[in-house]
Amino acid sequence: MIKNYFLIAWRNMAKNRFFAVVNIWGLAIGITFVLLIGAYTWGEYQVNHFVKNSDRIFLLRSKWANPETGVEFATLGPLTKSLQDNYPSLVEKAYAHDGINVVISVGDKHFREGVQPGDSTFFEMFNFPVAYGDPRTAMDKPNAVVLTEKKAKQYFGQTDVVGKLLRIQSFDGRNDNFEVTAVIKDLPFNTITNFFKPGNEIFLSPASIRYFGREFGFTSWLSPNIVGYVLLKPGVTAEQLRGPIKTLLATNTTAEIQRTLEVTPVALKDWYLMMNKGLAGKMIAVFSLVALFILLMAIINFVNISIGNSLTRLKEIGVRKAMGGKRLQLVLQFITESVLIVTFSFIVSLGLYFILRPLFGEMIGKDIPALSSFPAWFAVLPLVVILFTGLLAGIYPAFVLSAQPSVTALKGKLKDVKEKLFFRQSLVTVQFVTAIVVFIAAIVIDRQVAFFFNSDLGYNKEKVVTVAVPRDWTTAGVSHMERMRDEFRAMPEIKDATFAYVIPDGAASGASRIYRPENDSSTAISAVSLITDERYLSTYDIKLEAGNFYNGTPGDSAKIVINEAAVKALGWKSAEEAINKPLRLYNFSPVVHVSGVTRDFHFGTLHDAITPVYFQPVRGANIYRYLSFRFSAGNTTAQIAALQRKWQQVFPDAPFDFKFLDDSIAQLYDTETQMQKAAKAATVVSLMIVLLGVLGIVTMSIAKRNKEMGIRKVLGASGLNILLLFIKEFSGIIVVSNIIAWPLSWYLLHGWLMDYAYRINIGLLPFLVVGVTLAILVGVIIVGMTSRLVAVNPVKSLRTE
Repeated sequence: MIKNYFLIAWRNMAKNRFFAVVNIWGLAIGITFVLLIGAYTWGEYQVNHFVKNSDRIFLLRSKWANPETGVEFATLGPLTKSLQDNYPSLVEKAYAHDGINVVISVGDKHFREGVQPGDSTFFEMFNFPVAYGDPRTAMDKPNAVVLTEKKAKQYFGQTDVVGKLLRIQSFDGRNDNFEVTAVIKDLPFNTITNFFKPGNEIFLSPASIRYFGREFGFTSWLSPNIVGYVLLKPGVTAEQLRGPIKTLLATNTTAEIQRTLEVTPVALKDWYLMMNKGLAGKMIAVFSLVALFILLMAIINFVNISIGNSLTRLKEIGVRKAMGGKRLQLVLQFITESVLIVTFSFIVSLGLYFILRPLFGEMIGKDIPALSSFPAWFAVLPLVVILFTGLLAGIYPAFVLSAQPSVTALKGKLKDVKEKLFFRQSLVTVQFVTAIVVFIAAIVIDRQVAFFFNSDLGYNKEKVVTVAVPRDWTTAGVSHMERMRDEFRAMPEIKDATFAYVIPDGAASGASRIYRPENDSSTAISAVSLITDERYLSTYDIKLEAGNFYNGTPGDSAKIVINEAAVKALGWKSAEEAINKPLRLYNFSPVVHVSGVTRDFHFGTLHDAITPVYFQPVRGANIYRYLSFRFSAGNTTAQIAALQRKWQQVFPDAPFDFKFLDDSIAQLYDTETQMQKAAKAATVVSLMIVLLGVLGIVTMSIAKRNKEMGIRKVLGASGLNILLLFIKEFSGIIVVSNIIAWPLSWYLLHGWLMDYAYRINIGLLPFLVVGVTLAILVGVIIVGMTSRLVAVNPVKSLRTE
């Protein structure tokens, strides 16, 4: 009997090939999108899960009242080790590390890399798989370095490099040899080594902390920039650690820190989905919701075409019932047909998945897992998807058609046709509403991203490149960098140049509190600190509102330059009023005087409002990281080549890793850019499914109403009259869909835009563009499909039985 079910289903598909193809492709598109989103979701949920004890390893997460004070994935330097030393009954192991960028040299090759100097418990904490070397002793030597296989190949051309040497530059200009003591296997994406792009794949022993002069970070309770992990003993919960953390903070930190800092332990397995305000989790939820709605649209197509095709099956149903066929048999027959179509759709979707996986991964900036990388139990997924989708898509048509009385079915009529027509129209309306919402979202997201890139940032980002420089954080090192900067400025290709600790990419030097001396320190405001030389404003074309910037003399140490936002926050009415007024930095004795006020500019993203900023002269801080160059008018490629030649003369032991400023700024909006691409892809997919559905319904309607159209033409109906008849069938659906979708779209997108301090006004245009575009596309399909019907001789139509 089951064989007969499949045989009849196959014959019916062969008889109605066009509708079978429409159903198969519509479902295949929906299933493919669900598979891609499902693979993306699986990959996101697996981040950090490969680490042993990821449920017992906890990151010490910091939440500051002022986010500029420190990053959420780092905490106070001594806190991690203090938890292990003072609470051994709770904490089994502790590991703390720094994250810095250095120049690494192998022979005459030079690389700028991120490295992790940290505790000797690195392997005990994370148990990363080791390809070569002994993890028990790898961190014992003072000059030990551990590499991934990828870095070993990059430096030495092979993976077995234990015992080989490489040179690492310190922050005071030294270049000591470090010995490779272990090579770990390449790791999947994780938050342990990828808290900053492109991530760290080089790990150093505890002795390197002194080599880089970073002891203060690990020993001072005023240092907020050390990443800390604790491995809790079995059975100990994160809640049990909260009390000890509060006790240590109360004992060792200032009242100010206790008031503004909250430290929370977060399980390593959960951290990725929680970081950055739960951004990864939100993206998963949005993508999954869109994927499910697109699959629902494909299923609606199947249901509509199946019901629409019912008149061609009614006599068959009547005959089978008259011959003693039971309703259950009819239901199983239609479910079998549905499952068979879904099976073909799933096979097609597997091919589409293979083709589209790299494109989709590139679009959203993630590695989408191949089907072969999933666990063995995922082998049941195809069966689950086929049965679930087949039942969902086929159960309604099966029960509607099998419920028809034998006599009614033999007459070729469908009982309660008006009720079924309303249901079909409701399903089509759901499709159109989904497509309209996705389409409008794509337009609004696209406009918001364009707004990010085209807004006036308060400085000129064009023709500016930045290059990380070798570090010699001494007075002599700063003087040397000033001479090098001036050598570059003398080049005809360079309009201006500056060296500083920061570039306008959102990564500030930190934040300090400043206040007016006539008030007490409780009135201090938080301001972002930018450590720069005197050429910074001219290079970036940041305008002064009043006063003067630094001039590179010792007298700069008695001055301070602030922005307009700081002027307002400090209570002055204008920039001019602030000039020459005294200011004091929190926990800093000397009084400084305001020498200049810059216009407000966006140092970070347009997500947040402009905050108070103050500039600090690099001669006083003796730290710097970047040289920035503004090119003169001319051929940029030739200018880059000339700059590289000069760089190799001036810094022969440092790589020339330049980056255009506008590319650095674009990286700040990676999430929005990925969302923009995903919204466009979802729009294309949803429109394809909707239009496939329209194509199927119109074709079915033409087939059923062929004789009716012949009668209308005999009675004098023109081709336009017949065309308008079919257009009328969809015009009401389109109008109702827009009425539902417009307010829904506005509500969702308005809520999304409210997360940005600077945003577009949605306006009426996106709604009108989508409404008109969808109406035109549907109209084109109807015109194309009915043009042949209009041209057919009505006598031929009337002869057709």
